[in-house]
Amino acid sequence: MTTTEDRPTKAVFDQDQEAMRCPYPHYAELRRTAPVFHDPEYDIYVVTRHADIEKVNTQPRLFSSQNPMGPTVSGAIAAITRAMTDVPPEFAERVRVVMSRGDVLFTQDPPHHSRHRRILNKALTPRSVARIEPQIRQMCHALVDGFAADGQVDLVPAFCSPAPIHALATLLGVPVENSRDFRRWADAINSTIGTSMTDEELLATLETQIEFWTFFENEVEDRRQNPKDDLITAVVQARNEGDAPLTPNEMVGFFSQLIGAGADTTTKLISSFMLMLCEDPALMTRVRERPEDLPRCLEEGLRLESPVQGLFRVATADTQLGGVPIPAGAHVWVVYASGNRDESVFDRPEEFDADRDKLRSHQAFGHGPHSCIGAPLARAVARIGFEVLLERLDDIRLAEEGFVPRYDPSYVMHGMQSQPLTFRAR
Repeated sequence: MTTTEDRPTKAVFDQDQEAMRCPYPHYAELRRTAPVFHDPEYDIYVVTRHADIEKVNTQPRLFSSQNPMGPTVSGAIAAITRAMTDVPPEFAERVRVVMSRGDVLFTQDPPHHSRHRRILNKALTPRSVARIEPQIRQMCHALVDGFAADGQVDLVPAFCSPAPIHALATLLGVPVENSRDFRRWADAINSTIGTSMTDEELLATLETQIEFWTFFENEVEDRRQNPKDDLITAVVQARNEGDAPLTPNEMVGFFSQLIGAGADTTTKLISSFMLMLCEDPALMTRVRERPEDLPRCLEEGLRLESPVQGLFRVATADTQLGGVPIPAGAHVWVVYASGNRDESVFDRPEEFDADRDKLRSHQAFGHGPHSCIGAPLARAVARIGFEVLLERLDDIRLAEEGFVPRYDPSYVMHGMQSQPLTFRAR
């Protein structure tokens, strides 16, 4: 009988560093022994098989997305509520809007989510991403210029982190000089995901999120008066017949989600794929000699090392999944990173194979109505980033023999904190 101390989820939820680095054996044990597992300590139902994850994600009315980041966010809201007992009501309402990310898209269910998606699909289009590809390439070259002469670099702060931030700033139409603020804002937006914070840390991050909110409220109002060829203008002007336009809070909430998710996940994708290249010389040779294979290889990298390990849903009624009863109100964690290594879907799931069947069946960008709206941008930034890195740098190696990366202490977001490399500049 599984006890609280030996349950397969303990190391993951306790944010043990080894489990943060490689949680996959824990997921494999759950798929084998308890694919829908109730963790008694955290009162979370953990779903690890590909088919069950799809069942959850295609039933948004039964499994709500109104708290996709899980119980730690609820705890953060409770802590902030305790800390704000004497604040004016208008400030408390502003905090509620900020913490709910505008009640838009990612944190909403049909029919509201459907309306948001219909409108935003008219604003964030493949064309809008393709339009800025030359600027993304130029910015990636500029980042490499900053360290090419050194022969060594910590790639995470020097390239993996700023590249998607600069791309997002360009797409939105905000000066790249604001990129340092974007990084602070993205860190604040993601700060309560899958981890824990003190009340003081929560209040500090809340102040930063309100700063972000105020900045984009001003940008939205500016685009009403002075339209530009950028995403903020496209969102302000987006309309869909039969749907009410987005409210200002919904617009800023969408920008919050785009920056919070887009910056962090793409940073983690670039660093994890670079680690794969450094550890597999044959793969490094393949993407250098056959650059047309790079998109497929990145897809396989997404499958193996999903930046978002999983998201939460809340059961809206008593139900069952995989024969396990799930009560109304229960938190359900759909573990995409486990579904991506499900033996019933992927042959030899622990191996890198960019030529495998069902490559796009991975769940790294979610599945169903809530599949990631920013996925085309993430793919474009990662692809262009590696095209530039491989064009400019030869003999890329890990700077430390036997390098063991340290990962962020989060069971939702999966990424390393640093990546020291050596290279020869072309």
